[in-house]
Amino acid sequence: MIQLLFRKWWLILIQGLLLIILSIYIFDNPVVVLAALSFWFGVLVITAGVIGVITWLFATVTEKEGMSLLWSIFSVGFGIVLLLNLVVTMKTITMFFAFWMLITGFKLIQSGWSLRAKNSFGWLMLLAGLFSVVAAVMLFFNLGTGAIGVSTLLGMQVLLTGVALVLLSFAKKAVVGIVKEKIDSLKSEI
Repeated sequence: MIQLLFRKWWLILIQGLLLIILSIYIFDNPVVVLAALSFWFGVLVITAGVIGVITWLFATVTEKEGMSLLWSIFSVGFGIVLLLNLVVTMKTITMFFAFWMLITGFKLIQSGWSLRAKNSFGWLMLLAGLFSVVAAVMLFFNLGTGAIGVSTLLGMQVLLTGVALVLLSFAKKAVVGIVKEKIDSLKSEI
């Protein structure tokens, strides 16, 4: 399959176009996308817990640890709670995202402050850090905006990946054409 993917430039183009279409859907439906992320997060936590329980059951007596089993059972229960309360899960993901932005902002402010005397990028980092801190505080106090922010960042990632694949497909088509011309010219010389 991977060889076919690298042989056919138009498959890469189709993947890129599909990702661009997906990003448009994400931008148009940010709450639905965050709900889907929350659902999959719950499924992943349950899956990790179930795998932990199964691993514990099939482990040898010397490998079995009580805390491992307890943590796995807790993970299954926590995953079920996440699935039963998708709104709470969405809020929790948004809060984690806001907390991450806050920590990142403080780190950027710290780095920017120490670099500001050496070059102008320090001021840029300082401003980016301040923006990140302000945005994080806004997310903490308005979770609806935070949900849209999380989905928008995901949409941007999907869009950029789609555009990159489209560009890659055209570059691949051009390179393949050049290589075929070189091979044909070498064959005609022989």
